Amino acid sequence: MSKYMGFRRKEWLFLLRWTVATAVGFTVGSPFILGVLVVVGLAIGDGGSFGNLATLISFTLVNFIIGTSIGFGQTLALIGQVKQPVLWLPVSSVGGTLGGFLVALVSLTSFQLAFLLSLAMPGIFLGIAQKVVLIKFLKKATGWVIANIISWTFAQVLLFANLANIDIYGILKISTYGLSFDLFIDLIIIFASGAVIGLITGINLTWLLKNFKKE
Repeated sequence: MSKYMGFRRKEWLFLLRWTVATAVGFTVGSPFILGVLVVVGLAIGDGGSFGNLATLISFTLVNFIIGTSIGFGQTLALIGQVKQPVLWLPVSSVGGTLGGFLVALVSLTSFQLAFLLSLAMPGIFLGIAQKVVLIKFLKKATGWVIANIISWTFAQVLLFANLANIDIYGILKISTYGLSFDLFIDLIIIFASGAVIGLITGINLTWLLKNFKKE
């Protein structure tokens, strides 16, 4: 891979655009994700069948939001790079939803196992779903799924490591109470998590576009 790695200016600019678009998409979707997590916490506290149903729905919904929000940002980044970039959004939504649903099923028997799986599961299913689109305009998509798994795992570890310090309710009510300094730092942490995903997958995608793009 190293002998093909010499990116030109336009390729570095695409990598930057992809990274920022991914991070912005993740950040914009974060209030909705955090809102669902609050509901999950309340449902689990209640226990019983309602708690199980709420957990099932919530895991699925969180990953649908992740796939859709990031997919939208990445779709914008792909404009001008590939034909029919709009296909990226629906496959990202579907991939995220399927991954979330599988984790949700596992959560019915072991919430701890489901939590561990949720670190890598978005990367697995998003990577597989997005690869279907990649092979339409690339000769091959070497390393795409692996890049997604690695990036999502690192990003979510970063996010969850700081989750206890993030003002969830402040983010949910940002339109009401405004942006404080502490809330700004919280959003930077979320943005950084999204940027990790964008940077790692972006390096792989830029390399693929440079070397294996179909004419």
